[in-house]
Amino acid sequence: MKLLIVALARPSRLGIRRWLPGAGAAVRELVLPPRCAACDCDFTPEPGGPLLCGLCLRQMPRFSGAVCTRCLAPVPTAGGQTLPCSWCGQWQPKFARALAAGPYEGLLRQMLLRNKADSTGVVARALVDLAWQRCGEQLADWGVDVVAAPPMHWRRRWQRGVNAQAELAEAVARRLGVPAAPTMLRLRREVAPQHGLSRPGRLRNIHGEMRLARGHRLDAAHVLVVDDILTSGATCSEAARVLLAAGAREASVLVIARTSPG
Repeated sequence: MKLLIVALARPSRLGIRRWLPGAGAAVRELVLPPRCAACDCDFTPEPGGPLLCGLCLRQMPRFSGAVCTRCLAPVPTAGGQTLPCSWCGQWQPKFARALAAGPYEGLLRQMLLRNKADSTGVVARALVDLAWQRCGEQLADWGVDVVAAPPMHWRRRWQRGVNAQAELAEAVARRLGVPAAPTMLRLRREVAPQHGLSRPGRLRNIHGEMRLARGHRLDAAHVLVVDDILTSGATCSEAARVLLAAGAREASVLVIARTSPG
């Protein structure tokens, strides 16, 4: 029997802090025309579509070729068949599969950089809506039980003023209609930023630094880890390793964008 306990009795602090800005945004939408989250122009969004005007939506990059269904790295094809991924062959990530809205470039890259400091939640909403438009059907078929996010140390959260990954995770959970547990994973200590490190360096930097927070228990649950960007996969893989060790049945990943491996 599947048992999933994610400490849902208490509302998250993030949700409480986000209530007033969210309420204000709802009021603005009633009295003011919607504005594109990318270029700020007035426009009429499609029902259920991203908060992006047609021009900006067309500028959002897509993958130009086949990508690995596990790590999203480009993979070669021959005779109409997708060949094995060399990246996964060298290093087996702990998550089972991954999806992304597109490559980390162009307008998608610009919006992700803005989202790291956006306290209104407007950019996060637009990015999740874009990911849902492109990946929602596959996500719904995965049978996810709960949505988590990679942990952020409290000091970095204080410096930035926003936890972008947690915002994305909560928005994705609402779309899926499943519980969100953005604080399920915690860091044991503040670790050095992954930016600029090689793949082996990223693996060493994050290995053993995550733990499951108290009050959470996973028995045969399928956990979706939501992050903004996938580069080496080290952070999401470490999150998946901890979740699997805690009893999760499997861990999958959704990111907004995938960088070019290199």
